[in-house]
Amino acid sequence: MVKFEICADNGQWSRFTDFYVTHRQRIIPGYKVSHALLDIKNGMRNGRGAILMDESDQVIGIGSFVLGLENKGFNHKEIAVLGNSYFVDKHQGNRTFIRGLQVLAEQIGDMNGDVKEVRIPTIADNAYTNGLYRKIADKVDTVDTQYGSLHVYSTTYDAFISFCNRFR
Repeated sequence: MVKFEICADNGQWSRFTDFYVTHRQRIIPGYKVSHALLDIKNGMRNGRGAILMDESDQVIGIGSFVLGLENKGFNHKEIAVLGNSYFVDKHQGNRTFIRGLQVLAEQIGDMNGDVKEVRIPTIADNAYTNGLYRKIADKVDTVDTQYGSLHVYSTTYDAFISFCNRFR
């Protein structure tokens, strides 16, 4: 059984950081450590992160979000942006992904009850994540980055919650 912990102390954020830095290039090929560390810093200051652990207390995944838009100084707290989430292969393709979305949805609402929109960015050439996110949201933008094109999906917070609750 998978256990979720919201990062609330240095020990949890340390485990989150170790997992993210270790697996960052499976999330985004060529992703620099400095960019992963910036993501973590932004999550700590402007959002929340969670670690997922297996029965033996080993971290098997992470998930996170920020409130606000990075390019706007994290203003617009009515917009939640999901961060780079990842699970080890054994836990991909099962209910862990949906349960992770449910936890993030709960945490977004807990952090700011006035959130109106959820954005989900993903690398454009990752067919797996694009297929998943198309089920949840509409593609609203494509942005060129040093790592290639990034698709941005968007949905209302209410629709995001509704999607997550379908699987309870």
